Amino acid sequence: MSLWRRTYWGIAGTGLLVSITLSACGTKPAPPVDQTAVVESLQKQIRERDKRIEDLESQLNALKVIDQDAEKLRRSSRPPATLTPVQ
Repeated sequence: MSLWRRTYWGIAGTGLLVSITLSACGTKPAPPVDQTAVVESLQKQIRERDKRIEDLESQLNALKVIDQDAEKLRRSSRPPATLTPVQ
């Protein structure tokens, strides 16, 4: 066998050995997730979101009432379009 072929097979064999060694190391699998904790966390987020929505709806309704009151005041404070002369 020629020197070139021995060198090639030596490098290929070393590469294969390193590849097998590194694949055996691998990465550590992620720990299992506790489904109950995830579900409880999501339920808590939903409750907080729903409460925030209720608060915002309440504020919106209050602003609508304020706007209606302001509109009533604008209408009542305007003088009539035609004034009748006072005699």
